[in-house]
Amino acid sequence: MKVTRAVLYQNGIGYFERRGRIHGNLITLRIRPDQIADILKSLTVVDLARGRAVSVALPVEKSRARQLAELPEQVKAQGGILAVAHAFRGARATVTGAEGSASGRLVGVERIESGAGRDGTPSYDWRLTVLAAGGDLRTFAVNKVRSLRLLDKSLELGLERSLDVALNEGSWKPIDLQVRLTGPAPHDIVVSYVVEMPVWKPAYRVLVQPGGKALIQSWAVVDNVSGEDWKDVKLSLTAGTPLAFTYDLYTPRYVARPDLSPAQDQIMAGNAYPTTEGGEYYDSPSADDDYGGGGYDKAPRSAPPPAASRGAGGYGSGAGRGPATTTPRYNDRKVTAEDLQRNFQTLVAGTGVGSLFRYDIQAPVTVEDRRSALVSIVNAMVPGEDVMLFRVGVDSSSPYRAVRLKNDTGFVLEAGPVAIYRDQTFLGEALSGRLEEKAHVFVPYALDTRVRVSLDEQTDEQGLRLVSIVNGVITAETKGVTRYVYEVDNRAPEASTLYVQRARRTGWKIIKVTADDKPASAADIIEEKGVYYIPLKVPGNGKTRVVVEEETPTQRQVNFFSDLGRRVTALYLEGPNRDPKLAKQMQEATTIQDELGQLEQQINTLAENRRVLGERQNEVRQNIAELRKFKGNDDLLGKLTKTLTELEDQLNDATRKHVQATTRRTELRDRLATLFRSMTL
Repeated sequence: MKVTRAVLYQNGIGYFERRGRIHGNLITLRIRPDQIADILKSLTVVDLARGRAVSVALPVEKSRARQLAELPEQVKAQGGILAVAHAFRGARATVTGAEGSASGRLVGVERIESGAGRDGTPSYDWRLTVLAAGGDLRTFAVNKVRSLRLLDKSLELGLERSLDVALNEGSWKPIDLQVRLTGPAPHDIVVSYVVEMPVWKPAYRVLVQPGGKALIQSWAVVDNVSGEDWKDVKLSLTAGTPLAFTYDLYTPRYVARPDLSPAQDQIMAGNAYPTTEGGEYYDSPSADDDYGGGGYDKAPRSAPPPAASRGAGGYGSGAGRGPATTTPRYNDRKVTAEDLQRNFQTLVAGTGVGSLFRYDIQAPVTVEDRRSALVSIVNAMVPGEDVMLFRVGVDSSSPYRAVRLKNDTGFVLEAGPVAIYRDQTFLGEALSGRLEEKAHVFVPYALDTRVRVSLDEQTDEQGLRLVSIVNGVITAETKGVTRYVYEVDNRAPEASTLYVQRARRTGWKIIKVTADDKPASAADIIEEKGVYYIPLKVPGNGKTRVVVEEETPTQRQVNFFSDLGRRVTALYLEGPNRDPKLAKQMQEATTIQDELGQLEQQINTLAENRRVLGERQNEVRQNIAELRKFKGNDDLLGKLTKTLTELEDQLNDATRKHVQATTRRTELRDRLATLFRSMTL
């Protein structure tokens, strides 16, 4: 079954479909071990005929530690003949060397001194001893042994398994995944799954045209590391990042159990099988591993033509490859945007899937394994122009040259590098972000130091008005106003449009634009998510001054008789839309408050007078008491008695007025409270 459809995502996964007709009841798919976990959690098998899939089988994977634990101690980590002979002492084997051959049991190896070297140090040889039939002991020089064959089948298999584990064979050896079907044959099968794949990478070319147009051409770089060739595959590229994760469903998991054996038994037996949980995961294969779709040989292949020449988009069409009969004449005609648009073939349909956007390549795509392909996905003329861009708070005093584009391609454009051209001249490169449909983007490509931008900022508060009155609490609204003054000095000879990029503030809106002290339209301002762009028309070798005003409403709650409350009520009473009944109540409340203010002042004055009069009365009484202790003070006593009487009259009058004032204050406060309860806006 060959791959018929591939969908590549921006989060490192790929969705694949295989289709084919099966004449038996068993499907065998050869897959890499690093793909097993993804395939097991995403595999779908559909029989388009009358049958169905009943089971999926694959060999059980054991962790390396558990495999080693199951091997005999003699074969876990052995090397060459000498090490094997040491480890397999007592095993039955056939040894062949320069001295002949013998079959029997391995007795062991020993080091024997064979002489002295040139420097006088002794030299040694290793000898292998075999107990042959009849009790003969045969010795062989280890360095002359040509073969050692184990006659114990279990030891031979154990040695092979030890070598497999040491090589970590499971990480590169393909695994057969078998799907068993039921029902009458043949079966029309569709198999789909998700595996890890490199992300596809977009790249863009923008050609700025006169008349406010720009040609956008885009292609995607697709890498095939799936392990087999894609031949005439229906390819889709998805913009967006769906959630994806890895989860191992292949490796057996063992739960640790407590060992309740008696302590002395544990000392004697030890841990025959080390406990593991989850096992070990295989490493991903290196880029040098060759996983072919039908074979796994390492035979070199002749280099095919670049995969890009076979992908959708028509790169490398092969025109003009025949033998030349005459010397071609050089054609110096300029390459126009129409030429590029005509030669850049795109066969793509765009589809929105939830929050994702998918490019469906209409022409079949062929990409060999371990090769990349360029697939053209966008070729459209869109609104665009060469402008200047100044980003407030980011750029210095000079703006950038930039290309302003509106995405009218009908596609969502993923982030990627952009090469910008105008008049067959390369202007620069940039890196764009993700661009939704109908959105604007500014792609800066060069700093223009011939232009200087200065910014001044002024704040003010305007537009005080009454919003509500509840229980004497006034809600007042004012408008905070910010004036941004942009002054641009253009020392370049050509006129241009400069867009000022500024972050949008929550609750603020643009209310007025003035260019060189003349009203300007705010309709040309481009508003995008989080930012807006203000166009400034800059003359060549000239200056311009643009003022942009923003405002935002601000509400505050204040007391009816506070300074701000009195200002708000005065503005309301002077306004043409006042409610007569409410206005009368507000005026009465204001009058009452003014009278309360006067009463409060009068009460304070009377209270002070009463205090002073009381102190003077006490003083006169003390003087009279002192004079009565002595004779001859009748005249002075008479005067003080008269003064005391006058003070009594004054204190009584002040007390009476004080009581009257406080009583009136209470009445006014009650009336004011009644007014506040009925006075609602």
